[in-house]
Amino acid sequence: MNCNVDLTRVKAPLLFEASKEISWSNPKLYIKDDLRTLVFTGCYKKGEEVKSCRVVSRSRDLISWTVPVPLESECRPEGEEGKDVRASESWSRFSWASAGVCSANALWDPQLHMYLAVYQGNRPVNGTDDETEGSIGIAVSRDLTHWQSFLKDHPTYPGHGVIYEGDYYPAIPFSEYIHPEELPAGEKVFDVRDFGAVSDGETLSTEAVQAAVDAAATCGGTVLVSGGYYCVGAVHLASGITLWIHSDSALCASRDLENYGDALIGCVGAEAVTITGGGKIIGRGEYFVYLPQNPPLTVPMEVTKLPPFLYDPMGYPVDSIRYTYRSRIRYAEDRYAEGLPPIQRPMYTVWIRSSRNVAIRNIIIEDALDWTLCVDCSHQVRVRDLVINGNRHVANTDGIDIMGSSQVEVDHCFVSCADDGICVKAPMKQGHDGINIEDADAEMGGTEQIHIKNCTVVSVMNAFKIGTETYFDIKDITVENCRFMLPDIYPGTVSGISIESADGSHIQNVQIRNIEMDKVCCPVFICLNMRNKYGFLNDEDREEKYYGGAIENIVIEHVRAFQTEVPSILTGFQTQENGRVIERRIKDIQIRDFQAVYRDNKEDLDIRNPVYENVRDYPENNAFGDVPAYGFYIRHAEGVCLEDWEVIPRTMNTREAVVREYTD
Repeated sequence: MNCNVDLTRVKAPLLFEASKEISWSNPKLYIKDDLRTLVFTGCYKKGEEVKSCRVVSRSRDLISWTVPVPLESECRPEGEEGKDVRASESWSRFSWASAGVCSANALWDPQLHMYLAVYQGNRPVNGTDDETEGSIGIAVSRDLTHWQSFLKDHPTYPGHGVIYEGDYYPAIPFSEYIHPEELPAGEKVFDVRDFGAVSDGETLSTEAVQAAVDAAATCGGTVLVSGGYYCVGAVHLASGITLWIHSDSALCASRDLENYGDALIGCVGAEAVTITGGGKIIGRGEYFVYLPQNPPLTVPMEVTKLPPFLYDPMGYPVDSIRYTYRSRIRYAEDRYAEGLPPIQRPMYTVWIRSSRNVAIRNIIIEDALDWTLCVDCSHQVRVRDLVINGNRHVANTDGIDIMGSSQVEVDHCFVSCADDGICVKAPMKQGHDGINIEDADAEMGGTEQIHIKNCTVVSVMNAFKIGTETYFDIKDITVENCRFMLPDIYPGTVSGISIESADGSHIQNVQIRNIEMDKVCCPVFICLNMRNKYGFLNDEDREEKYYGGAIENIVIEHVRAFQTEVPSILTGFQTQENGRVIERRIKDIQIRDFQAVYRDNKEDLDIRNPVYENVRDYPENNAFGDVPAYGFYIRHAEGVCLEDWEVIPRTMNTREAVVREYTD
C-alpha cells in the first residue's frame, strides 16, 4: 500500500542528513518480510564536480542502516563499502513545519504492524540560514492520521523494534549495581566461541552456547560469554555451572519463535548454579508485541480521574488514569480491537524452576520477552546487584516474580519494568500466571521466607505486590529499605505496596518498613476478594478457599510517599450467595510512622454509595472508583491500627481523612 501523507506538523528526526557536499532526494521505501530497503538519489559534490546516482540502504530494525551505497560502482564513496551505521548517531530533531516537506509516501509494515513514511525535506545547512533540499527522515503511524517521530531513546544494543520516548528509564545508575569482573581462566572455563558461537548479534548460536553449557556441566565449570553479542534461542543451564557474561557482551534473544520453549534462559531442576559477569541478557521484547494505541505520556495529567468501577480491560473512560495506562501499553494480543491475531512469545526471559541454591548477581537483563526473572518452585535463591532495564510499555513484563518458593533473598537491585516490579505469588499450578506447563515436574505449594531489601523499583503497575495468583498460603515476607517510583512518565505507579488475596490464599506475617515512594498513585492497597481463578477441589476446599482466603498480621511502617493521586485502600468484602451473607475481613493491620503528600492537581470525583465491593473482579485500587476518604478507606476489617500518620491532601479537598465501614 502506497499512501501520500502530510507530515508538515511532525517533529521528526533525520535518517540521512544533507550537507554542502551531499544531498538526498526521491526516497522510496520497500518492505519484504522484516527487511526495509530505502532507495533514493544521492548527489555528491567534490569541488566543482557533481555526481548523481541512485543509492540504496537497508535495515531490519529501523535503527541500524547500511551506509547508502550507489548502484553505480564508480560513484561509491571511498571506504564506505559494506559499512553499517546506526541511524540514531546522525539523527537530529526539528520541525518539518519550519523546514518544509517536499514529498512523503507511506507503506504498511507487516512486521511492525504500522505505517512507515519516508520523506524528503529542506533544512538549514551547518547552522547557516541557507536551506538545502536533501534530508531524508522516517515517521510511524497506526492510522495515517496521527504520526509519531521515530526517536532515538533506546538501549545501545543491536536489533530492536520501535522505541518511543519514555519507553526506557534514562537514569539507571548502572555503576552502583554492576561492577567489572576479571575474566575467568583455567581448564574449567568453556568459551562459547570455541564451540562455534558467532558474536554478531544476529547469527543463531544456540547450539554452540548449549554445547558449552553441557561441557561445563561435566566438571562444574564456567561458561564464558565474551567478545560481543550472541543471538540465541532457548538455553538450558545445568547443575554446578557458572554462566559468566562479560561486561562487553550479551546473550540476545532470537526473533524466531521456533527457537524457543518457555524461556530464553532456563534453569530447571538444577542445583548450585550462578549467573554473573557484569554483562547482559537481552530479550528484544518489542518484536513480540503490537504497537500501542497512544505513545507514552511524558507530561503530567491535568485532572485525576478514576473509573467508577472495574470495566473490561479497555473499557475505562478515556480520561481516567487507568485508561491512560492501558492505551500506552504494547500487547501481544489484540487489545485495541484491530482484528490482529495473538502473538506467541516465550513466557520468561530468565526462569529458575524447581531448582535449589541458585545465585544471580552482577548482571543486566534488558527488554524482557514477557516476565523478566521468575523464581518458580525453587529454594535458596539469592539475587543481588541485578539491573532490570525493561521497556516500560511492553505488557506483562514483570520485573521479579517469586512463586511457590522459599528462602529467596533479593538485595540491592534496580528494577525498571512495565508491570509489577517485585511480585510474590502462590498459584495452584506451576508456570506463568498459574498456567500449567507441559513438563512441569514439581508440585506447587506455598511461598515463604522471602526477604527483599535495598531495592529501587521503577514500575508502571505495582512496585511491590503480593498476588494476584494466590491459591496456596504466603507467609513470612519482609520488605525493607526500598524506593518505589515512576518519576518521568505519567500518571505514575499504580500502587507502591499492594497485598492481594484473590484465590483463597492465607497471607500472613508481612513486614514492610523504611519505604520511600515518589509519584505512586496509591501508596498502600490491601484487598481480599474471591475471584477464584482456580475454582475448588472439594467441599472443604470450597469453604476454605472459594469463599475467600485471609490477610492478617501485616505491619507497614516508616513510609514516605510524595506526589500521590488516590487514597490508600484496605478492604475485605461482603456478598450474598444462595441467600447466605458472606463477609471476609482483613485482620490485624498496623500502619505507623506514615506520611503521604498528594500531587496538587485537579481531581474529578464520582463517589458512589455504596462503594463498589469488587467481590470477583481483578483486585486493583482503581477498581473501586473514588472513595469518600483522601487518606485511608478501610472496610470489612478488624484490628486495623493507624499510628503516627499524616496525609496532606490537595488544596481543594472535600473528603475526610479516614473513613471506616464495616469495621470493629
